[in-house]
Amino acid sequence: MFSKSKKITCIAMSFLLILLSLSIIGFVPVSAADNTGGQTAAASANLYGLPDRTEDGVMINAYLWRFSDIKSRLREFAEAGYKSIQVSPVQRIKSSGDQWWLLYQPCNFHIGNRQLGSYEDFRLLCAEAENYGIKIIVDAVVNHVAEGNYKGTWSDEVDNELKRSDFYHNRGECDNYKNREKVTQFNLGGLPDLATQRYDVQDIILNFLNECIDAGADGFRFDATKHIETNRGEDAWKPWAGNFWDRVLGGLHNRSNLYLYGEVLPDDADNDEVYRQMFDITAHGYGGTVRGAVTSKNLTGVLNINHGDHSIPANEALCYLENHDDYEHNVSRSLGQWERKMAYAIIASRAQLTPNFFLRPYEDLWKDSDVKAVNKFHNAMVGKNEYLRWTRNETILIERGDSGVSIVNLGGDTYIDSPTNLKEGTYSNKASASCTLQVSGGRIRGNVPGGKIVVLYDEVVPPNVVSWNPQVPVSGGNVTITYNATGRQLQGSTSVKIHWGYDGFIGVTDTTMTSKGNNIWEVTLTVPAAAKTKLDFVFTDGSKWDNNNSQNWNIPINQGQPYDVVSWNPQAPVSGGNVTITYNATGRQLQGSTSVKIHWGYDGFIGVTDTTMTSKGNNIWEVTLTVPAAAKTKLDFVFTDGSKWDNNNSQNWNIPIGQLATVSWNPQAPVSGGNVTITYNATGRTLQGSASVKIHWGYDGFIGVTDTTMTSKGNNIWEVTLTVPAAAKTKLDFVFTDGSKWDNNNSQNWGINIGI
Repeated sequence: MFSKSKKITCIAMSFLLILLSLSIIGFVPVSAADNTGGQTAAASANLYGLPDRTEDGVMINAYLWRFSDIKSRLREFAEAGYKSIQVSPVQRIKSSGDQWWLLYQPCNFHIGNRQLGSYEDFRLLCAEAENYGIKIIVDAVVNHVAEGNYKGTWSDEVDNELKRSDFYHNRGECDNYKNREKVTQFNLGGLPDLATQRYDVQDIILNFLNECIDAGADGFRFDATKHIETNRGEDAWKPWAGNFWDRVLGGLHNRSNLYLYGEVLPDDADNDEVYRQMFDITAHGYGGTVRGAVTSKNLTGVLNINHGDHSIPANEALCYLENHDDYEHNVSRSLGQWERKMAYAIIASRAQLTPNFFLRPYEDLWKDSDVKAVNKFHNAMVGKNEYLRWTRNETILIERGDSGVSIVNLGGDTYIDSPTNLKEGTYSNKASASCTLQVSGGRIRGNVPGGKIVVLYDEVVPPNVVSWNPQVPVSGGNVTITYNATGRQLQGSTSVKIHWGYDGFIGVTDTTMTSKGNNIWEVTLTVPAAAKTKLDFVFTDGSKWDNNNSQNWNIPINQGQPYDVVSWNPQAPVSGGNVTITYNATGRQLQGSTSVKIHWGYDGFIGVTDTTMTSKGNNIWEVTLTVPAAAKTKLDFVFTDGSKWDNNNSQNWNIPIGQLATVSWNPQAPVSGGNVTITYNATGRTLQGSASVKIHWGYDGFIGVTDTTMTSKGNNIWEVTLTVPAAAKTKLDFVFTDGSKWDNNNSQNWGINIGI
């Protein structure tokens, strides 16, 4: 496979020997052309225990997240164990509407759209991600363009270069997804299907992919992959055969370092065996298999990685519990956080496959302590084989060699006494639940708590070789660099200097570092005002050198502001909730202003008002706003000091907002005899505006029904804490009422699965 090859030629071996000999004779800085940029991905990844290769790590699908928002949370993603981040489609979309599917109807083949951000936002995200060893994967839509007023026609907003009838197959809509010709040569829905056999069409797409790579992208998800023909397998010698994949993949910049995977749903007319020779494919059906196993509490059927009756080798599969289609088409949306966490733990604990965590909008499950523990387990177990064991239908043990085991227990508390390959000893859970198990005589024994994830292994904490603060220093500002020589060429040295310059080792100088003990050295440098892109450096004790295996180190720098112009917290505010907005006026129209107001509204500047901001010093201003309950899509705002305005170069600013879930509860998996707090959001519901609300509830099919008064939290939010009856076996059932009106979830009621 292109993304997984490890070919080392004799020429490359000779080159490495030459570099080795140079390092013995004396240090020779590597030229900018040879440098991988930033603190190298391998070195940065080491700081957080991330694997070297993208396919060995965990990917997170930052669905609908803006580039700038992802950038602001990169450290959290790295600390949570994510090796790569998949961004939603980056191409320009139609100028109006906020529907999610607009991102999958591109109007051109270039970076930048109004939902996610600009080309520069994307480039800065990729550059900053390198500092953390994180790879950015682009969801690339290359099969079709945006639909016009009629099926099969292009939108008026499609770029002029794409408005050529001969650029499309023009054969109508696919009406038989088991017919290979129709799958590849007809429209997917009403979307104009590109004639991907044409070289001029291929060149447009290839140029776009290389634009992404040159901006810093590290790989791609190819949307609708199986709808683009090949010239082998089921397509060999057929009239529709084409060399799209050969030419496009063959022309990618930096191809050997990219991670690629394609949306191929194995079925009749899928040709998946051919696609699997080129890149990983989506084991879409396996997500459904695991979802079903968790909801039925029967885990015995999760062994084979599959889509329908097609098995997919683990090392050729990208697996997820759900993706954007499952979520948006209500296939998986009904699953609560507990079910998704348990199901994800099964997928991410397994060997060879690449797991993808779907980050639902406005939700923080991605950094749940159990999810983090599973991610780190996956990363620590790279290269270890797997052995799946079931102690009962509800409990699975996923062993990885003799190094660790992940246990997913969907049932109640249970004692396990199982064969194991683990080394003898006492193992304590690295996830949230309190659990310690003993391994002796080839068996693992102990109590596993109900409804919990248990992760056991001996953790290896990699040395932090190089770190710096601030993460993005500026020209003329200071940066403190810390070097850990433990296990490096300079371990035990009595003095160390940093040999450094900028923008490709311009103005090289040696600066003595301060010993912090235990082979730790530190220095504070002033970034030259002339520096434009980066600081370059290596370390020496005067006779030996640490030049990062001939890659050197470098730190990306900014010319100008050390802060984003605008940032906010939380990243995903909701209607009725608060959001704190920070504005940095440095270098802006309002620099030096003695007072600043935010001029704001919602959903296109409805309900405009001016609110005074608080000065934080150094041209930094801050304000906390309450998002109006009526707001549906976004907050809009600009800034003013009463005479001058900063309106983001006439683009304004806005923050996407979400709606609170109608019903939520905590804990996600309550137990019989325990408590559960239920929150009800009546906004837009039958009971909106009610002066009092009661929960009408029972258990196991409305046994023991009672009404309990809820507490108002304001803005149509109501809350109550219930004690789950000890007799309850499967679920709590409930609806809401104000005494005259009812909200019964459109006659579906609500229910919470409980454990015993």
